[in-house]
Amino acid sequence: MRDSPHDLRPQLAPPTRARPDFSLSTVNIVLLLVLFFLIVGAPADQAERQIDLPITRDLPLENLPRPLLLVEEGSGALVLDGVEVSRDALEVAIAEAGLTRLHLLVARDHPAQALLSLTGALGDAGAEVLLVTLRAPRAEDGT
Repeated sequence: MRDSPHDLRPQLAPPTRARPDFSLSTVNIVLLLVLFFLIVGAPADQAERQIDLPITRDLPLENLPRPLLLVEEGSGALVLDGVEVSRDALEVAIAEAGLTRLHLLVARDHPAQALLSLTGALGDAGAEVLLVTLRAPRAEDGT
């Protein structure tokens, strides 16, 4: 009946279904999860994040492990087992003596960049570097 010439009604296209967009709901869920973990998640305990720097002073050098490289406080002079050496001579001495392990004693306020440079040079010379530290007793627990 539709094909008759007397039917003048316009033919309408079938309605198209809009596809739902889930991006906004996905973003909302992710933001809610982030907020949840920020509120519920406990950061590390303050005591766990505290760093105690080693303190070295008035140590009996004869009781420390050998070979011992001492970086003198203030001047930064290098003393290898009681003998002052320059940095260049130190690298040569390590290579000639075939030292595979070297104990390093530095002050706690020694610049970190200088310490990293020194340990890198010692490692390049073939020595394993071990830092000698002393833990000071804590006032609150007496250890």
